[in-house]
Amino acid sequence: MRVLLVHNRYRSSQPSGENAVVDAERALLETAGCQVGSLDVSSDEIAGWPLRKRASLPLRVVWSREGARLTAEAIEAFRPDVVHLHNTFPLLSPAAVRAARRSGAAVVQTLHNFRPVCAAATLARDGRVCESCVGRAPLPAIVHGCYRGSRLASVPAAASIALHRSLGTWTRSVDAFLAPTEFTRRKYVEAGWPEDRIFVKPNTVPDPGARPPGPGSGFVYLGRLSAEKGVRVLLDAWATAFPDGDETLDVIGSGPEEERLREAAAGRPEIRIHGVLPPGEALELLRAARALVVPSLWYEIFPRVVVEAYALGVPVIASGIGSLAEVVVDGRTGLLAPPGDAAALACALRGLSRNAALSDELGEEARIAYERLYDPSAATWRLLDYYRQALKRREREALHGAPGWSGA
Repeated sequence: MRVLLVHNRYRSSQPSGENAVVDAERALLETAGCQVGSLDVSSDEIAGWPLRKRASLPLRVVWSREGARLTAEAIEAFRPDVVHLHNTFPLLSPAAVRAARRSGAAVVQTLHNFRPVCAAATLARDGRVCESCVGRAPLPAIVHGCYRGSRLASVPAAASIALHRSLGTWTRSVDAFLAPTEFTRRKYVEAGWPEDRIFVKPNTVPDPGARPPGPGSGFVYLGRLSAEKGVRVLLDAWATAFPDGDETLDVIGSGPEEERLREAAAGRPEIRIHGVLPPGEALELLRAARALVVPSLWYEIFPRVVVEAYALGVPVIASGIGSLAEVVVDGRTGLLAPPGDAAALACALRGLSRNAALSDELGEEARIAYERLYDPSAATWRLLDYYRQALKRREREALHGAPGWSGA
């Protein structure tokens, strides 16, 4: 099978789980014997654009002729059976999806985030869940300045949602959507997307080998440092759980909240804020930890770091919200606390800190979950099966026509 992966890579200054997922899937497909081609563009390119070209970026977010052209040229050169689209924002735009459809190849789209229905891509506003635009005109996104806190910057993102909803870009151009969790799938169905074409394909990571038996020590947060990630709630919970500093917390990542968090952690030597670390170093800190902490306040799609923790046999303490409540089984692979509830989170932290046997038991179950659900071989089998279903759908439409689809 010939597969073309299409992805707009995020800025290198902001490490992206989506970039990692794309790279991992490429390796898995090649190992499975597929011929894999790539169309990669990077948001790093924008900094080198001349001023006039940069001024055109808002229009390109809505419809990028260049993105459509690059996609069409990549398809013409590689002749894939399947075009698998990942992120198209901001350089390729959904015009790339329509270009893929016109090629005659089967089109698959991974739903890494909520950008096609939410200008901020997160279904969050002011650090809280927001579904004001789900299945509706995205006017609230402009009113509240949901994209980067700016009403002006939110206009192109909202316009893209409205235009491509009216054109049926997503509902008419894609043969199979891949959602990392059932929760994500349900949210897109609520937004009016075709239920029969959205399939659940969880994230995966290569097997790093489980750590030696034992509960580990200390706790790790690994992710973006932003309000919706709940790291300030974690620090509040930490002060309650460990007022004497008798545990350690490693905070790995960067983002707009980093300086505030450093100030909040001043005078607490047991809280180590590392910034961004090389993946290998971050993984070793996670391997030694008693638990990973994911205190998010929003609907995470499926943090890849949860799978990394499971693969290592490390349990997860997470907010019981959205996809996290689905992938972290309370009392089995980790512990759940209500989002934003610092007291409940403190209780979970303290509970695992004082109960080595429970931590070890949860870690063993986490590793079992990885082997059963998130192992690369299982993920590859699912992915290839969904490709085959997309190809069959495309063949049927080629024979019988696609109602309502003009190919424009």
